[in-house]
Amino acid sequence: MGTDVPKDRGVVLVVDDDEDYRALVRGMLERDRYFVIEAANGQEALDVLSSGAAPAIRLIILDLAMPEMSGWQLVERVREDPVFSRIPILVASANSVHGDASGIGVMFPSLGKPFDQSHLLSEVAKATARGSGSDRRFARGESRSRF
Repeated sequence: MGTDVPKDRGVVLVVDDDEDYRALVRGMLERDRYFVIEAANGQEALDVLSSGAAPAIRLIILDLAMPEMSGWQLVERVREDPVFSRIPILVASANSVHGDASGIGVMFPSLGKPFDQSHLLSEVAKATARGSGSDRRFARGESRSRF
């Protein structure tokens, strides 16, 4: 008889066009009791957010280079919506992100690819803690230094 580990640490939306990467991240997060929703590009992520799931999502882990709608395009859309903009974003990209690489006036914490499980879980814990606190400036897109 197997035991299910309750996924009580919140919902994380993983947005990446690489299916194997999404599966890897899903496994790491689910073992640490997060519930994971996946999207293969920015448009799918926007569809998930628009479906009513946004209030439950505690973090978006976002690749930047994707087909259909890039990570940067998704960020612009997220920043425009008062419900979506409260969700912290953790950039996970093989390309390093320095300063305001977006051109849209915001800096993001980033997680380079590849990464190990302990680093991922540490960054997710930091980001979800920021998202649940009173400091929402970062989630609303105001500049914040990278850590």
